[in-house]
Amino acid sequence: MEYLLLNSGMTTFKVSVPEDKTSFFLEVLELIGATYESKESGFELTDEQKKFLLLQNDVPLEDCQSADLVFEELKVKYGL
Repeated sequence: MEYLLLNSGMTTFKVSVPEDKTSFFLEVLELIGATYESKESGFELTDEQKKFLLLQNDVPLEDCQSADLVFEELKVKYGL
């Protein structure tokens, strides 16, 4: 999911766009002459940050899970 901040004249919108519709949505924005800023909803740790966290908790990398995967599991579990 991608977050976009749109500014068209004096009106500002914050919207979420499904990844499979992003290119179409950006074409529409260009057609209407809107200015926009794209923000990714996810984040990625650097290798240095991962090593620091693993050393801090003494957890093997094989035991770690993707944050995106865990987030999706929690959304299903709690019906979000």
